[in-house]
Amino acid sequence: MPTVADALNAKPPLAADLAAAVKDLSANQTIAFALYQRYVNPLDGMNYWLRVPSAQGTVTTAGLKLRAGLATKTKVSGEAIQVAPRGNRVVGGLITNPLSVADQGLTSLYVEPLIPGLLDYPTSTPAESIFVDFTGPASCSETATTTELAPGESMEIPGATPAWVNALTGGHHFSVVLHETAPTVSLPTDVKVQGSFHYDSMTEQRADATVDTSTVVFTSLSEIQPFNQIGPDFLYIGSYRDIRFAFSSRGYLYEQADLYHYVGRAIYSTTATQVVDDVETFEPEVFNSNSIPIWMFMNYYEPPYPGGLTCPFQLYPAFLVDGNTPLPFGSVHVERTEALMPFPVLGQRMEADQLCRDRVVIHMYGASNRLASDFREFVEQYSKDWNAIGIATTGAITDANQVQSELQVIAQRKSITFEVNYLQSVSRDVARQYILKAKCNFYPGLPELAGVINAPDNLSAAVPG
Repeated sequence: MPTVADALNAKPPLAADLAAAVKDLSANQTIAFALYQRYVNPLDGMNYWLRVPSAQGTVTTAGLKLRAGLATKTKVSGEAIQVAPRGNRVVGGLITNPLSVADQGLTSLYVEPLIPGLLDYPTSTPAESIFVDFTGPASCSETATTTELAPGESMEIPGATPAWVNALTGGHHFSVVLHETAPTVSLPTDVKVQGSFHYDSMTEQRADATVDTSTVVFTSLSEIQPFNQIGPDFLYIGSYRDIRFAFSSRGYLYEQADLYHYVGRAIYSTTATQVVDDVETFEPEVFNSNSIPIWMFMNYYEPPYPGGLTCPFQLYPAFLVDGNTPLPFGSVHVERTEALMPFPVLGQRMEADQLCRDRVVIHMYGASNRLASDFREFVEQYSKDWNAIGIATTGAITDANQVQSELQVIAQRKSITFEVNYLQSVSRDVARQYILKAKCNFYPGLPELAGVINAPDNLSAAVPG
């Protein structure tokens, strides 16, 4: 006999039929996912993903947890209600307008017939839209800041943004799930999920490489909870035959179907070096041949005299900025490297050394005019202090517009361009000095990695020259 728990966990009729179809089509297929932890090489900012040993079972770390929004229904017709707070712990969420009028909690209405005695019966009111605004109380119609959410549609809450919901009918039910930072969550090292796996393959022949690309779609019968709790320093990578893949998004949820579609790409052959399954074989080396190590060293530079400037915000290599990084921060993009010597000079150990010039664009987020100016003065001071780089030209500080249509705002984004001269040997020397300054604390609770990651002697031995 079914229990109360069975009744509560049962899928709606449509979802039950679709779940049975997925099981039949996939032959009860199960996909395995393994947990990987990010390691950032302090020498050049390169990202690596190291697999957490299965023997560990779980990893306790900071992450995310789900909680309900501030409200689940409107109170008064045409009156907005706040559903998401403004706060540092809330980092996003999802608002969903139910598809059916029953799930919206709307009652039947009596329609007065135009001709007495004809069609004289109560009819159900149709499912209605809700209206969402992230700047203030929402209107009952679309405006410059208020967006209509039709029945069955969902909308993500961007970051730590507050949100308001309005509807034409009081008592309109909806769902709000908030993503909140949690001091500790337990992530299993291995996860097996039942569902259906789809993929396509395409060979891309480029001038520099021939790469096989695969787009993967995994239809899960239930929401994969560890994926919701995971923080930016962890990643689940799935395996199917000889394909390894990671997800970058989740498709729109149709509540009545109760199926979850996860979309991603297989790991490219050209980026497979950044995924490490055996940490015992991991020996990080300096990858960059340009001035990036010098710029990364600026994060830790302290002048040897009082009153000197320090870097006013954290710098990251371009394309490797941490997710949801607190403002302000800057990214370093080396647009071009050119040689200023016709041939490199070989050292005593046959290491090549060449005088080069980099065109470097620094993109700054959350930096005021004063802070951006302080950064420019800091770079000039650093150049004079140690001559690691020589500044050929310094561009003007410029504003760059980046909009978010939901808020009708632009981000506080600025950029400045430098052209700097440097010797490649100096860049390598700075990287070696950087080892002594680096704080590699990305792997708490993983004793298997301690000898590889946390010991400066081992790390310096892994970097040649």
